[in-house]
Amino acid sequence: MAGIFALNAECGGRETHARDLARHFDGWTSRVFSHGTGWWCGVTPEGLSETGIGSGADAAATTAAVRRLYWLLRTAPPVYRYALAGGGGEELRKYDTLMAEDLTLVPGLVVSEDIWAAAGRRLEFSDFAPGYRWIPYHGERYTPAR
Repeated sequence: MAGIFALNAECGGRETHARDLARHFDGWTSRVFSHGTGWWCGVTPEGLSETGIGSGADAAATTAAVRRLYWLLRTAPPVYRYALAGGGGEELRKYDTLMAEDLTLVPGLVVSEDIWAAAGRRLEFSDFAPGYRWIPYHGERYTPAR
């Protein structure tokens, strides 16, 4: 997967919510931006490869950084609707696009209880934090080109 890894959280129509979430990640590189009809907070770990997972060491470093981001997200203020870590922008799904997918096929996806209920309260989701469920993140893998 190419691109810079980030944890992106969609905060609905309120820029103040995205700013509150960015403040929670104090010490990390974060940005607040609008995408589609929502406001987002993106948090990027420092020191990761900008060309994707090119080695086992890249996979291990990325996995460790993303796990730290999810750990911090567990204690974040409940101002986001959904969040996902990834690289290359695929984690920036608009709400309508997200709801049209099989959410159980998106490892690392964190959703509010409202979204989980709207998606049918699928058993594949686990508790994440009060008011949130997720499809657990299992880490990155290096797959050499053949």
